Amino acid sequence: MANQFYGNTPRPPAPDWEKKFNTEWIKDSITKECIEYTREFGRFLSDKREGNLSTSQIRMVYGELKRIQMKGFEKAQTAFLLLRPKMAYADKRNESNGLKELKKVFDKAYQHVETTQHFNNFMNFMEATLAYHKAFGGK
Repeated sequence: MANQFYGNTPRPPAPDWEKKFNTEWIKDSITKECIEYTREFGRFLSDKREGNLSTSQIRMVYGELKRIQMKGFEKAQTAFLLLRPKMAYADKRNESNGLKELKKVFDKAYQHVETTQHFNNFMNFMEATLAYHKAFGGK
């Protein structure tokens, strides 16, 4: 991607989304900084030249997150544990740059989900990211 151009200027390198992700958003609470991160990350994921993530590529994992939320995190521990392999499968099957970046951030956040509150923060993070993805034209 570094060799692609915007007009006469080289495309700046994509941020290291995994490195910029703050695990305190999962362990403590969602912050204004987190919402700004989800806005920029959602924009990146929806960008056809960069992220190129389609909603259908993550529907299986997001749908499972919603089912866990409806059942309750404490009752759906096994389903939650299986999300990581499902995300790995989706990533390998589709191989879009956006899905690769989402998987990296997902994995980092997932490792810090230990309680219902952590899960709720994780869910809020994912919902905000996907909402911005859609708002910026993600299909």
